[in-house]
Amino acid sequence: MDPSVAISAINVGSLQAIFQDAPGRVQQPVVQCVQIKPMQQGNGEATERYRVVFSDTKNYVQTMLATSINDEIHQDRLKKGVIAKLLTYQANNVKGKRCVMLDDREEWC
Repeated sequence: MDPSVAISAINVGSLQAIFQDAPGRVQQPVVQCVQIKPMQQGNGEATERYRVVFSDTKNYVQTMLATSINDEIHQDRLKKGVIAKLLTYQANNVKGKRCVMLDDREEWC
């Protein structure tokens, strides 16, 4: 897909709307990955976790990936700059901060 077409597919403002559970909101928002960082593991924790920041051009949200989709990072399919559709997720407030738990996504570009 042409990158300019993919960027124009981003659902501007959709990340804020998922926390407000607004009627008519985009259920599977298209966003851009702007940062990926491994999370520090706790004592005895063997499973690696990743924190990913997504943007809808107006808002940013920190996302914790389900370990079942770590391969997306290992195989370089989820990386900085990728346009993705968030398929299955849960919006939470953790310690006063907005966070999305991402279970599945689809790559656009």
